[in-house]
Amino acid sequence: MQSAVLCACGLLALGFLFRVIVRPLQWLFVPAAVVGGLLGLSLAQIVAAVHRHGGSESGLGTLFAWQSDVLRHFSGWPGVLIAVIFAGLLLEKPGQSARESTRTVSVQAIMVWIIILGQVAIGLAATWLFVLPRHPEVPPSFGQLIEVGFAGGHGTAGAMGEVFADELGFSAGRDLGFLFATAGLIVGVVTGIVYINLAVRRGWTTRKATLRPSSGMEVRRCPQPVALARVGAEVIDPFLFQGLILAAAFAAGLAVQSAVMGAGSQLLTWLGLPQAADIMKFAGKMPLFMFTLLGGLAVRRLLSVFRLDDLVDGDSLRRLIGAAMEFLIVAAIASMRIEVIATYLSSILLLLALGFTWAGICLLLIGRRLLPPSHWFELGLINYGMSTGTTAQGMMLLRIVDPGLKSRAAEDYALAAPISAPFIGGGVITLIGMPALLTKVHPGIVAVAVLAVMALLYVIARRIGAGWR
Repeated sequence: MQSAVLCACGLLALGFLFRVIVRPLQWLFVPAAVVGGLLGLSLAQIVAAVHRHGGSESGLGTLFAWQSDVLRHFSGWPGVLIAVIFAGLLLEKPGQSARESTRTVSVQAIMVWIIILGQVAIGLAATWLFVLPRHPEVPPSFGQLIEVGFAGGHGTAGAMGEVFADELGFSAGRDLGFLFATAGLIVGVVTGIVYINLAVRRGWTTRKATLRPSSGMEVRRCPQPVALARVGAEVIDPFLFQGLILAAAFAAGLAVQSAVMGAGSQLLTWLGLPQAADIMKFAGKMPLFMFTLLGGLAVRRLLSVFRLDDLVDGDSLRRLIGAAMEFLIVAAIASMRIEVIATYLSSILLLLALGFTWAGICLLLIGRRLLPPSHWFELGLINYGMSTGTTAQGMMLLRIVDPGLKSRAAEDYALAAPISAPFIGGGVITLIGMPALLTKVHPGIVAVAVLAVMALLYVIARRIGAGWR
């Protein structure tokens, strides 16, 4: 763990150095964490390649073993760090009325459903029309790879890999899922930054940013305070005190997760359901960040009851969340596994192209029409990152145009997540419902039915958000 932390710090420092020196990185607004992560990924691939070609007989054998251990630690960081980030999102008081918040959250939840159902419909249609005629051995669930890899990420790819292998007899599904998840992370960052540059030039962002290249060193000429003290420094360090509040929210989330799992297990046992074990196995895969989000809300409510909510300093929390996000990004990118599946390469490229095209349409066209006008692009940007890689990727893209997380896009996304995450993009419908349905119903019929549901959801979202226009 010490080596992993030091390695992550070194990659972040190198990323910052490259950002200061390399002008194209400044024009593209590429964060230092992304640069550091890509450097780590490149170095890992070089060391692995040398090791495969006889490097084990030299001193590189020890280096490869050390690198593998570091990457193993890196691969476990994103799940924990995104839970830390979500634990802090609801600790501050809400900045909008309950009615307005409910409207925004409802539309955002519907938007996520439209995005992911679109991935399913496009993937199934392409599989039916183009993939199955060339590769009749693949199951219809091949069309789920866009959703599994993009919206689901590596975790869902691993879970769906078991379904592919054990239930559908398609062992290559796991590798393909990881390939889609990795491609989503890399291409999603690059295309996301392109869209950000377009948005800044057209004035779509809440923050009136300019496209002047920034090295990040300019701030030293006009330093800005990044936190406020809410307690006396002679008692406890004020910044550490904010860390304790964030830790309390994280701990509350763990307690909620444990309570839900325990109560659910007891209830299913009492009911005597034959599928109890399968249900609890699925429930155990629910992401921790959903529970830490509730933990943050519980801590905020508790502080309000005792009239201590003024102890929370939003600026300090944003610094803590930002630090967690930096380490998350560099670890997630550096630990990616890049694999080439030559047998299905043309089908993979087709689905990737369709997936990214649909993600762009959702960001620039559908999201602009459905999401709140005040911060439609910021909220759509999180959705874009989520739908091409991970929620953490969406948060990283958001920080480029909203470094202080002041647009409320992150809070709206977090509040809407429980309405979609348990079901799609790695939920029960993805892993259980859709594979079972596709074994009995033609993928073309399922694609048409999904498109009909999407159209209905679009109409509902337009009616809910009618007051914005």
